[in-house]
Amino acid sequence: MPMKPPTPPSSVLVVGAGGVLGQEIVRLLRAKGFGVLAAYRTQRAGLNRALSEMGAEPLQLDVNDIAATRQALSQVKAAIFTPILTVVQTAAPLLGKDQSAVFLSSNNVTIDPKDAVYAALLRAEAAVLVQAPQARIVRPTMIYGYPGDGNLSKLMAAMGRMPIMPLPGNGIALQQPIFYADLARAAVNILLAPPGQPITIVAGPKPVSQRQLYQLTAAAAGARPFIMSLPVSVFTPVLSLLERIGLGLSVKSAQLRRAGLDKAPKGAGIVRGETSLEVGLSRLAARLNDRSHDG
Repeated sequence: MPMKPPTPPSSVLVVGAGGVLGQEIVRLLRAKGFGVLAAYRTQRAGLNRALSEMGAEPLQLDVNDIAATRQALSQVKAAIFTPILTVVQTAAPLLGKDQSAVFLSSNNVTIDPKDAVYAALLRAEAAVLVQAPQARIVRPTMIYGYPGDGNLSKLMAAMGRMPIMPLPGNGIALQQPIFYADLARAAVNILLAPPGQPITIVAGPKPVSQRQLYQLTAAAAGARPFIMSLPVSVFTPVLSLLERIGLGLSVKSAQLRRAGLDKAPKGAGIVRGETSLEVGLSRLAARLNDRSHDG
């Protein structure tokens, strides 16, 4: 007999609903008619009102508060956790056997598994799949598309003020950034899909070289910096030294070290977003411009 499709959840807990990605997930779930318990860690002005206007129920929640998290999960049939997996791993053993869930990891766990951050993520993935075997893990590539995304928003802002833009490495390594709204859509679809593979990579529509990424970002910003390739081997030790003496840097030595590695995912079973890099960067530029005009 064919397997019956899973019963869609009537209500979903979205952890990280204070952020742009979490709020996009809330909007998508509400558009599908699901009740949403929208959890955030840090209160800020207007957040409760914004979530309520989406039709969600706001909830201030620290996922490391086991009793509060258990209580929140008792009110829903499923959950999506948008903070990185190592931050919310404690919630996995609290899930009921009939509660579907999605956790976010990173595609970099396969690119640089020896890095301490990604080694910890791999351990967290393994633990979650034991503690909650019904859960699904999403490994996104570079997430971008909103001010403060930590990736291309920083690069785009720098393009506008630097006449010379250093490009670590030779610029041929591949990237495949994922627009945040496409990631949100993929997370919701994976949550609602029949049981399948435990880990899914989510990436942009197609790969581009690091140099192409810089060029497209500059074009979207309306900037024309001279993009100059710099050898990673020279600058990584300098950045490492500065980090050891406590200087805050926008680019970390580990990021620089990975600059020459291809980050475009390979193989079958990859979910690709619909938003082209050109369109996504254009939308990011518009949002950054709006923010600068606001003040």
